[in-house]
Amino acid sequence: MRDYTRAKELFRDIIDVKYYFDSVGAEVTRYKVENAIEERNAPLIFLIGDPGVGKSYILKLISKELEKKSLSIFIDHPFFDKRDLLKILYESKNLEFDKNINFNTLKERLIKNYRNDKHTIFIDEAQLLNEEQFELIRILGDTKVFQFVLSMHKEEGRAILDKKHFKSRTKVVVEYEKLHYKEVYRYIQSTLLLGNFGEISQMFSLKDAKKITKYTDGNFRTVKKFIYSLLSLLEFAKKNGLRKYGEINSNLLQMSALDIGVIDDK
Repeated sequence: MRDYTRAKELFRDIIDVKYYFDSVGAEVTRYKVENAIEERNAPLIFLIGDPGVGKSYILKLISKELEKKSLSIFIDHPFFDKRDLLKILYESKNLEFDKNINFNTLKERLIKNYRNDKHTIFIDEAQLLNEEQFELIRILGDTKVFQFVLSMHKEEGRAILDKKHFKSRTKVVVEYEKLHYKEVYRYIQSTLLLGNFGEISQMFSLKDAKKITKYTDGNFRTVKKFIYSLLSLLEFAKKNGLRKYGEINSNLLQMSALDIGVIDDK
């Protein structure tokens, strides 16, 4: 029985590290970032890529694995001023943060308390940081005590890397690549099979995956949205007896593309 209602839930746009997909791009990115963290030769590690390729997912996954053996600090919405960052770092070490103490004293105490401990600070959506915040990260990085992994959108990230804060600094830059159509096919198959939806998985061909990849440009988040929309259309067709749309075809694929806005009907 084709239970589209339950199957489509596997493709909701949420970040859950339990459902890691080992695409080539994800594995290469993971290896490079983890290797840079382990070597600790560069205090600044930049992960850049288009919105939706999977940067947040891989960042959270690495952070979760790292916290088993060292201090891992994950900041997912960096809307802080420079004192807020110090406060987060103080609290992560269970240190008392006195807002009445001047900034430089707070910073020196922080350096002293972090100097002998292995730790990594992950900041997602780092392109949202302002000039003052980037300058603080540069200063802390220059102490050789703090290690940052900054995830940023590709276009904004490249512009930020060209700024004086980071251009001449020792750093590692890792770019997250998009999915190949064969990986899109494997993702659809593995996800549905793991969810015990084998009959639905058989509906997808490699040719379908190629078209889906073309529509979504191999963007992981967009692929998930596309499949969710496609299964919703199949669900609607089944409930309403629309046999013409009971199987995956070019019309359904185009309707899904229209639904999620990757093409328009103009």
